[in-house]
Amino acid sequence: MSGWTRREFLSRTGVAVAAIQTFDKLDPCCVYAADAQTADKDLFELKPVADGVYAAIAAPRYKVNSNAAVILTDDGVIVVDSHSKPSAAFALYREIQAITKQPIRKIINTHFHWDHWQGNQVYAQEFNDVEIIASQRTRENMTAPDAGSGGIAYIEKQLTLVPKEIEDLKAKIVQSTDSTQKARLEANLAQVQAYLEELKEMKPALPTRTVQSSVTLNERGREIQILLLGRGHTDGDVFIYLPKEKVVATGDALIDWMPFLNDGFPEDWVETLTALERFDFTRVIPGHGDVVSRDHLPFFRGYLSDLVSAVKSAAAAGAGLEEMKKGIADQLAPKYERGMSKYPLGQFRDRIGLNVEMVYKKVVKNS
Repeated sequence: MSGWTRREFLSRTGVAVAAIQTFDKLDPCCVYAADAQTADKDLFELKPVADGVYAAIAAPRYKVNSNAAVILTDDGVIVVDSHSKPSAAFALYREIQAITKQPIRKIINTHFHWDHWQGNQVYAQEFNDVEIIASQRTRENMTAPDAGSGGIAYIEKQLTLVPKEIEDLKAKIVQSTDSTQKARLEANLAQVQAYLEELKEMKPALPTRTVQSSVTLNERGREIQILLLGRGHTDGDVFIYLPKEKVVATGDALIDWMPFLNDGFPEDWVETLTALERFDFTRVIPGHGDVVSRDHLPFFRGYLSDLVSAVKSAAAAGAGLEEMKKGIADQLAPKYERGMSKYPLGQFRDRIGLNVEMVYKKVVKNS
């Protein structure tokens, strides 16, 4: 791939020039309010984390993309996660070109959620020998009829839902009397309309290689471990560990805002993070948010553990779900609200109610 122009890319993949972000209500993990103010800078900021290792930090947008890890080897590039759509993958690839002209050799999908793999097709179309790696469960989830917030079935859901959201936004624009709010709604409408055109042309590229246990990739000049440590954010999470560089890329199993539990396993997740903590790393490239130190792991795990304990205790005391949501939010806020509210998305008060509901459903009702 010697360097696409924007026009060549659009011609080859059929995506719309203005495609920026998607908007839907199926997946509350990654969506802003309809009139939310989001960044107008480039989609990604490449941040050096170690020698030849970069964190591609996704800018906060109307519908976010995942972060990526970009790992340079002596004969090519490995990219961890490919974002929500081809145009985002292309945007990152253009940034990668600024640091190396080496080809993309491997893509690793940390899990099956839509915002971490729907850009696979960009690399598959242009690099005939690219290897797309994921866990076996992640690939199975990608092809399941309804595995959750991802996979081919989720693309079909969006094709039905996004047109409805477009009409919703149009109605809100008509009703809006605030010029600033109206401008944001109009910008978001343009983004959603462009995303729909891109969605219609999407050609999902599934993993070409799957793993069922931890493996080590001995790339030229680089040791990369793909770790399967247990269920967490999904039942197929992988962590990408660079032992020499002491860096780990975690997907959404460890992020810098509130976790999304709808496809998760709260109690197992705590144990999986404990297993990760046994490895020697100093920097974390999370699935969302900025690069963090290993000290963030016990904080994030502590939230999950305390959340599970609080829901169990409230249920044992006879509290109803709505009572739990308010009481547990206030109970956990002193310890976690500030650290879980750094960004416009994924803030503590916005997510705590859904987190409580999911733990109640998955841990208490299923016990």
